[in-house]
Amino acid sequence: MWSLPNIWGGSLAPVPAGTPILPPVQAAITETLTEAPATSTSTSAPTATVTRTPTSKPTFAPTLTPTPSKADIKRVLIVSFDGLRPDAIEAAPMPNVTELANGGTYSYTSATTIDYPATSPSHASMLSGLCMEDHGVIYNKYFMYMGYSKGVDVFDLAHEAGMRTVMIVSKDKLRQLAEPETTDVFEVAYGEPAIERAVLPQIEEGFGLMFVHFAGGDNRGHKYGWMSGEYLKVLREGDAVLGKMIQALKDNGLYETTLIIVNADHGGHDKNHIGTLIEDFRIPWIAHGPGVVQQELTRLIFIMDTAATAAYALGLPLQEDWAGIPVYEAFGEPQIKVHEGYPCKT
Repeated sequence: MWSLPNIWGGSLAPVPAGTPILPPVQAAITETLTEAPATSTSTSAPTATVTRTPTSKPTFAPTLTPTPSKADIKRVLIVSFDGLRPDAIEAAPMPNVTELANGGTYSYTSATTIDYPATSPSHASMLSGLCMEDHGVIYNKYFMYMGYSKGVDVFDLAHEAGMRTVMIVSKDKLRQLAEPETTDVFEVAYGEPAIERAVLPQIEEGFGLMFVHFAGGDNRGHKYGWMSGEYLKVLREGDAVLGKMIQALKDNGLYETTLIIVNADHGGHDKNHIGTLIEDFRIPWIAHGPGVVQQELTRLIFIMDTAATAAYALGLPLQEDWAGIPVYEAFGEPQIKVHEGYPCKT
């Protein structure tokens, strides 16, 4: 059995096997016979005049491919390159990060972290949408007595919504970012090759929210200096793993319905990020996925906006106490709320 296509590209009733296939239908021709009037002197037989009136040809509606929209987003992948300065993306270079930026919304000059540019507090703000004084991760170490990041974070929301949640990190102190019961998978993977081995099977299994943390840039920055050859080399290695993650999304049919957010917790200069130069605070912020508009943003974006944007994309409830604001403009929507300045207490 096979089906005869209709003019919209669909199918009509099934046609039994063996049915002869007719040639294409041509425009119908109607013939009108008109007898010429006989004259008294004419001895010839009456003649007929043939008038041919072609009927109009059928019109075919083109098949349109729907444009992906935010409504197509089924999952969010948040990637953090620890210590990544925006100017290092081109210097390294990091072609996969660059491709995401070129095909989506990005900011290299106006996105910034919290006023304590350190790994644990900054990442807590990234995933909780809260200022440091609200999430309570005020030290760059994990002290068990201080517990986990306070407030409702994006992992709380995703887990409550029944999504599979995954966290792959390169520093064990990042366990403090979310309670164990809100992460279906939590794994510490030291080094870029270990991250690759850990994250690719999780992509194949599927997820609703995934956070992947590359620590190489920060580790090499402290040892050799920010923008050193060793620093740039490990960024390239992390970018290569990101490329394999993107390919895994494609191979498993997930890429077209995944929002990818790439950002960093802080930058750095010399061998530190103690907050004495703008290079310590400035971070890249990139969004790429269904419905994301290709553009560069120059207005203020803060690290807390990552959690808010991820929650908004997944249709999760935004929290009233969040300092983070969804980057609505990334989806071509009016930016109904903006940062007028640093949103946290100083």
